[in-house]
Amino acid sequence: MILDIKVPDSAIARQAAEFARSVSNEMLFNHLMRCYYFAELLARKENSKADRELIFISAILHDLGFTDAGRGHNRFEIEGAHAARNFLLKHGVSDERSWRVWHNIALHVGDINLFKDETTRLMQLGILYDLTALPPEISIDPKDLQVVLQHYPRLGFKQGFLAFFQDELDRKQPYPHRFHMCTCIEHHRSGTLKIPVPEEFLGEAPFDE
Repeated sequence: MILDIKVPDSAIARQAAEFARSVSNEMLFNHLMRCYYFAELLARKENSKADRELIFISAILHDLGFTDAGRGHNRFEIEGAHAARNFLLKHGVSDERSWRVWHNIALHVGDINLFKDETTRLMQLGILYDLTALPPEISIDPKDLQVVLQHYPRLGFKQGFLAFFQDELDRKQPYPHRFHMCTCIEHHRSGTLKIPVPEEFLGEAPFDE
């Protein structure tokens, strides 16, 4: 237990954590756990009644697309969502709940999850907190941050995570992804909507590495 946060102790939560750990390197697994704890800390600030098991399972499985468990021709978040849903179905999770996890993972690279239900929104904020800067109104006590980092250090995460994306691109050419049409139009029409530089996006996270 960290910061009086008890990780869900259901059979499927334990199985999901064991599965994620078995297919992830230490840097990636630590990221998954930080995302969960950050989501929990934000939920605590809101006195949220969100589904903690669903937050945990979605967070711990959300990057399977970067592992051998989620290899395929589609972009990593889709392959990862497929892998997570198949894992959950094989372990007796209902079709409806497995689909909820699928949607959480498949949509986690954009902003759509921020406009969905409370559980999904908090899971997404936990992921974003570990990846990049968030608006100042969304914050975590620095002391709590340090406790989480002591248990799950970043291990050069900014550079290591960028390498995962570079490997993803090397494996899949041409890459199966489309920008939102409004993004494309405004970028070419006025230049005011800029496509972010990945190093800067990851570099904005409030961590040294």
